[in-house]
Amino acid sequence: MRARVSLIITMSSLSSLGVGLLGPIYPIFVLNRFSASIVDIGMLLTVFGIVSALFKVLAGKLIDIYGAKKVFFIGIALGALCSLAYIFAFNLTQLYIIEFLFGLSYALQNPSRLALIMDVNNGERKGLLLGIFESAYDFTGSVAAIVAAIMVSNFGFEAIFYACFGCQIITALLILRFE
Repeated sequence: MRARVSLIITMSSLSSLGVGLLGPIYPIFVLNRFSASIVDIGMLLTVFGIVSALFKVLAGKLIDIYGAKKVFFIGIALGALCSLAYIFAFNLTQLYIIEFLFGLSYALQNPSRLALIMDVNNGERKGLLLGIFESAYDFTGSVAAIVAAIMVSNFGFEAIFYACFGCQIITALLILRFE
């Protein structure tokens, strides 16, 4: 069980890092690269949030049919592609498409990640395990903010997108090892 717990903590942390690195720099990236306004940034983030919220129910149903491992893998793979797509986006319309797909990716990842966590232990201490996993996820996401700032200041925006892609690909490879 310890190996499974460690694997899920690692996957959760990498997944959080894959998304968390984008959060603090995304508005700056959009303002610097595109002729965008603050309202545009709000709309882009709204698209992500609404799509994620709407598709989580469908993701839950897909988990019941196909299993959390497969749904998580698809969500992570889609997220990796979205991370790279930012590098090749040259207008706001393309960003809206990426945000829609990233919202879908996040919707697939989150419920399946939680289902994987719940599958680790069918006995007691589910609350403790959820607390451990969620703390690791949130801690990594929080540390990602300073890491993102340092990376962008030293290497530019593209480095963040490659780092997110890398975190998500490693997560996808780890989920293939999950039993």
